[in-house]
Amino acid sequence: MLWKVSGPEKRDFWGLKALKMFKTLKNRHFSIFRTPIATADCLMDRPCHLKHVCWKFSDSMNEIWVDGVLGVSFAANQTSETGETTTKVHYTVGAQNPEPAEKKTVYYSIELPELARWHLAWLTDSNVSIDSATIDMEFDQKYLVEKRKFKCKQVNITVTANYPTAHGWLLHMDRTVESLIYRGNGIMDANKFLQLPFASRLHKLMILYESTFDDRLLVQLNAQHLQLSSDFVTDVGINKLLHRWNDLNYPIRSEFIIYVQIENTADVVKKLNVIGTKDRDSGVMEYLIAMTNPTTRMRVITRPSSVVCTIFAIDNSQAPPPLATPTIS
Repeated sequence: MLWKVSGPEKRDFWGLKALKMFKTLKNRHFSIFRTPIATADCLMDRPCHLKHVCWKFSDSMNEIWVDGVLGVSFAANQTSETGETTTKVHYTVGAQNPEPAEKKTVYYSIELPELARWHLAWLTDSNVSIDSATIDMEFDQKYLVEKRKFKCKQVNITVTANYPTAHGWLLHMDRTVESLIYRGNGIMDANKFLQLPFASRLHKLMILYESTFDDRLLVQLNAQHLQLSSDFVTDVGINKLLHRWNDLNYPIRSEFIIYVQIENTADVVKKLNVIGTKDRDSGVMEYLIAMTNPTTRMRVITRPSSVVCTIFAIDNSQAPPPLATPTIS
């Protein structure tokens, strides 16, 4: 779907008709295999900027959406109008004024695994940059060669299996990743994750499952928006993280929520400049902390199973309501 760029200045391709896109697909499918993917550093002849891409591939179905406008699905072993068993190709091009929405279904002989490889080959082209990507599948090495990298700022990965099935995708991300949201089963290997070139540079990190972060590894994260869960982080580790945020003058709106068993709330805020304390019911404590930066404050809320921290301006313009759990969006 990345083979056509319309207009000399507007680097997109949403004016294409579905049939024209399919013909492009067909032509490329046969001609492009003359160049092995592993040796093709640049398949496109000009820059192409995509706002959002979502994909899900399997041996029986390929689906890809680009910028919420172009959707393409490929279903294997479908019966065509002539009764042949072929691959069903369905295009949906969303309405773009003055062009109305258009749908097109075509039947053709295409091997889905090979087609998926070429989808990802184009998305990892050196001339393609992606603002955000949603990956709704486990990684399979047969779809990507080792050298290819996505230039993507925001990555959202959802897998039903354990972390190694998602880690393969992360190995194919270059250093431009700024935000990562990970949903999956099993436990994320923090040591393995931190070896990624972008891990310690992330601005936002949300791990919506268990991880192996401990006190030592936790402070290696520099994200200003952080959510994770771990059985290996202690009160002392949370305290070190709070001191780090204070010493490095993290900006207003920085926030974290860490799901961890709290043994002693006093250890969480130890040696911080606590200027206000509220003892709530059910073991909930709220602390107002003066920071090294005189224009900011830190609100820390401890519960038996979590710690929430939010940094806001001293004039209270950015202060969250008491006992609020920040929403990391």
